Amino acid sequence: MKKELLLTLLMFLPLAMQGQNWDYIQTSGEYYYGVGHGATEAEASERAMADLVSMIATNVSSEFIGLNDETTTNGNIDHKERVLNCVKTYSQSSLTNVEKWVVSKEPDVTVRRYMKRSELARIYNGRIAKAKDMMQIAEESLKRGKIDMALQYYYWAYSLIRSVQRPNEVKDAQGRILVNWIPLKINDILSGISVAFEGRDGDFVDLLFNYEGRPVSSLEYTYSDGRALCQGTAKDGRGLIEMAPGYETDTYHVKIEYEYKGQARGDAEMQSVLGVITSKVFPKAAMNIKGKGGVAHVQKPKTQDKTGVNLSPKSSQTADNAREYADIAFKVIEAIKAKNLSEASRYFTFDGKEMFRELIGYGTGRVVGNPNLKFFKSANGRVVARGLQMSFSFNRGTKKTFVEDVVLTFNQEKQIESIAFGLGQVAENDILCKNAPGWKDETREMLMEFLENYKTAYCLKRLDYIREVFADDAVIIIGNVAKRKTAQTGYQERKVSLEGQEKIQYNRYTKDEYLKNLDRCFRRNEFINIRFSNNDIQWLEKYQNEEIFAIQIGQEYNSSSYGDKGFLFLLVNMTDHDQPQIKVRTWQPNEVDMKKVYNAGDFYSN
Repeated sequence: MKKELLLTLLMFLPLAMQGQNWDYIQTSGEYYYGVGHGATEAEASERAMADLVSMIATNVSSEFIGLNDETTTNGNIDHKERVLNCVKTYSQSSLTNVEKWVVSKEPDVTVRRYMKRSELARIYNGRIAKAKDMMQIAEESLKRGKIDMALQYYYWAYSLIRSVQRPNEVKDAQGRILVNWIPLKINDILSGISVAFEGRDGDFVDLLFNYEGRPVSSLEYTYSDGRALCQGTAKDGRGLIEMAPGYETDTYHVKIEYEYKGQARGDAEMQSVLGVITSKVFPKAAMNIKGKGGVAHVQKPKTQDKTGVNLSPKSSQTADNAREYADIAFKVIEAIKAKNLSEASRYFTFDGKEMFRELIGYGTGRVVGNPNLKFFKSANGRVVARGLQMSFSFNRGTKKTFVEDVVLTFNQEKQIESIAFGLGQVAENDILCKNAPGWKDETREMLMEFLENYKTAYCLKRLDYIREVFADDAVIIIGNVAKRKTAQTGYQERKVSLEGQEKIQYNRYTKDEYLKNLDRCFRRNEFINIRFSNNDIQWLEKYQNEEIFAIQIGQEYNSSSYGDKGFLFLLVNMTDHDQPQIKVRTWQPNEVDMKKVYNAGDFYSN
């Protein structure tokens, strides 16, 4: 037996020695390689990788038949440089099987990096698979009416496919050549979008955004304010542009966003691809909107979108004496319109005044449209008013505008004790209409208020509220997944791993670590805006007399320095309805397989 083992080792020994023979690596034709020199090993290794990438680009230059060459400043076309930049996008995250050979020591280090040529095909296939996964996200988003996400992921998939060697050979299960089919799909989506002028109030222009005749749940766009390029976000069919002071025009220029380069900051590979591949121009994304005299010459959108949202409360949900609450709410609204904030603040409690001050300080706020307020019963004699929409504008650096639903909560004395941003029609519909038909109205309202307060705390940078709502032993995981909870493991003992997610960064934080990071985030950003979409909520069985809810919800995060989209999971103890406690918070990027998105079973067991 020992002799047989020895013979086997001797058979493989030449191959092993051959792989470590630098002359063989250079001359066999089986490897790509590079050499780097530097004062440190890290410096030499980086230069060796650059040399390796350059060699790959030189060898595969003729095979990149789909790249759009650009003209250089002297009028010459440099195809090799374009290919080199494209191959560099692989070195960011995909060249994982590159061997490293350190020849000498600091301060004069030589490093050799090399990889099998056969590895390149595997890398290309991985990028194609990623593109097809993104197409699935886009298709599901389109079905759910998430037009912005559909455009983003179709375009990202298209860009990834354009960065492989032979894009014309990449097909889907139906045999469609994707580099040709995806642009047609994007054009089809853009054709279904309409933007209409509703009215102008000073420098502010209100717009209506529809997709196939129904209000879009969310959409990003750029526009010209007469002087510079600005950014806007539409929500539930409403958007805003803020013109430069005194700039008058009858035509407004809007371009629907589809590239989402800013959203790629969390994905090094995607960011590098979007930086290298020539942007594809879709003329249908650019729209000219006519509007004159502050009068809308458009057909009003349908009252309901595809979700079938209806915010009118049922008789069991309707607040008593709704007219009295309406009188107060409209006095506040008129005071906001008149910019008479001291008049408005008299209708708030002490805490409510502070939240109102923070809300008004959230950019330049104004009421849009004609509020159609509805009044819902809440817990402990409270009443919640929904139906008010406000626009907010931020002007540091690139001008940015948002539209938000604003929710007012009255106490038993008919004073406004809380003010929050609404969830949006898709998320609201899931809670009010979709989840567990046997749930009490009070339970639905409680969940709505919790999520609204949670969202608002991040937008208004209410660190004290976030500190209170997170349990001291909360599990906080960002950008990763965890294996299922076993009977022997509690929250603190859970290991972090899940098959198939190796490329996602795994970061777990204590409550104090998370709050410190969040405080830094709040300080460096002029604004933070969060939008929620489809959600799924489970009311878990009572565990030691506790009411525990598991919430999965789509989250779109925007700030002045960063943006992303993904899945938020919260495990919340709501036994005390006035003081909910978050036991688990996780966030995962959209690229995660939906089958591997966190759910209650990952953390909770009876």
